Amino acid sequence: MNSQKPIYGVGAVVYRVQADHTIEILLIRKHKGFWSLPKGKIKGRESAIDAIVREVREETHVTAEVVDMLGSIDYIIHGPRGEQRKIVDYYLLHAIKGRARPMGGREQIVAVEWVPLAEALERLQRPRLRAIVRIAQTLFSR
Repeated sequence: MNSQKPIYGVGAVVYRVQADHTIEILLIRKHKGFWSLPKGKIKGRESAIDAIVREVREETHVTAEVVDMLGSIDYIIHGPRGEQRKIVDYYLLHAIKGRARPMGGREQIVAVEWVPLAEALERLQRPRLRAIVRIAQTLFSR
């Protein structure tokens, strides 16, 4: 691996509670991709919390507020600069308003869906993302 600085990002488990107390998680899917969680990069002097609220709004049209920090994921990506370390801090966000829909554009998010918690865990193919949602699940059961 090269000696470049790590890439820092933020990600979110965005949830809402239905009238029947069902917890739903907001999932996104990029073009030719898997179901995933909203995430993105921190811009300039933006705080991590401001960045994840912005990213969720930009990617899904949903306005949400940060409830708690869930943890960090640290992994290696293979990009145009070769191997690079990526660190993503994940937060739990509660949806406040907005109709979930894909942002489109250069990010190529083609689908945004509210999914019941158990189904969200099944749809997420990456074990590290399922682990983050399971951490969120422990907070729901308090």
